Amino acid sequence: MLSEWDPKRGRTGRPWRRLVATYCKPGTLCAGCGGEIIFGLRPRHPLGPSLDHIVALADGGHPTAPWNLQPMHLGCNVRKENTRRRQIAVERRKPRPETKLSAFRRR
Repeated sequence: MLSEWDPKRGRTGRPWRRLVATYCKPGTLCAGCGGEIIFGLRPRHPLGPSLDHIVALADGGHPTAPWNLQPMHLGCNVRKENTRRRQIAVERRKPRPETKLSAFRRR
């Protein structure tokens, strides 16, 4: 685990970059798509290295535990999180109340 972890800084700074470098070595495969993670790209490139939390932090996952981290392309990681958020939004969406106009349109 990362001994220098500062929750106020989040996933930025040298400690987090060291953790990414530890898990995302050259030749590492993405846990999302199975493709090789490419190094030497511009920062925040979709095919660049990223660490994915298997159990999301919002769901109580540990931020630096080795069992909760897996290497992933940044683009795959963002896609996974967007899918998770979309599913949560759909589950929270309430059905619209019945109105006179909607009842009339069904006829």
